[in-house]
Amino acid sequence: SADLKLLEEATISVCKSLVEKNPRTGNLGSLIKVFLSRTKELKISAECQNHLFIWQAHNALFIICCLLKVFISRMTEEELQLHFTYEEKA
Repeated sequence: SADLKLLEEATISVCKSLVEKNPRTGNLGSLIKVFLSRTKELKISAECQNHLFIWQAHNALFIICCLLKVFISRMTEEELQLHFTYEEKA
């Protein structure tokens, strides 16, 4: 769709920067870990009608999906694996 193409064009520089830096920073993995740790709270938030939390979770998932699309379309499986095996150095 036209909206998706506009989104990709608007975010390509940010995505390229993340692709370059993520093996050193582990930012994508951190975002995914935070999202997964907070999913347990989604049901409670829905019951309490905490729309802010639900909105934040939705946005985080949307960002993850957009980034993964770029990563998968531009990398080999081995390169992609590097982005999920980050370990903090002591």
